[in-house]
Amino acid sequence: MKKPSQKTKSKKGTKKKKKNASTRKKGAVVANSKLLQENQPVIEKPSRAIQKTPKKTREAKVGSATKIANKVGQFLREAKMELKKVKWPTRKELLASTAVVIVLTLLVAFYLGLVDFGLIKIIKNVVG
Repeated sequence: MKKPSQKTKSKKGTKKKKKNASTRKKGAVVANSKLLQENQPVIEKPSRAIQKTPKKTREAKVGSATKIANKVGQFLREAKMELKKVKWPTRKELLASTAVVIVLTLLVAFYLGLVDFGLIKIIKNVVG
């Protein structure tokens, strides 16, 4: 008598032979040379049928509201944990970086104003 582990090994070997064999229809009886000797035909399994999803009921809607509330609560808890990890700037660092942003903005605005003024003069001279 064969051990269960030996039976699974022989089935694995037959699967490899099925792939190399000619195309077969689903549900057809397959007979390999080994299986013919043992008189044990193998039936191919049809592909899995698509399962229908159950229709939503009123109870599902009530459950979905609680699920949404739980997700919102979890998001807020995680956001609070992440905000605790942030290295907030000191008042001195905040004022220094704000001053840098304001100065650079004024410099870029002045530069673009000069370029615009110059282009207007050039266009007036060419057209007029």
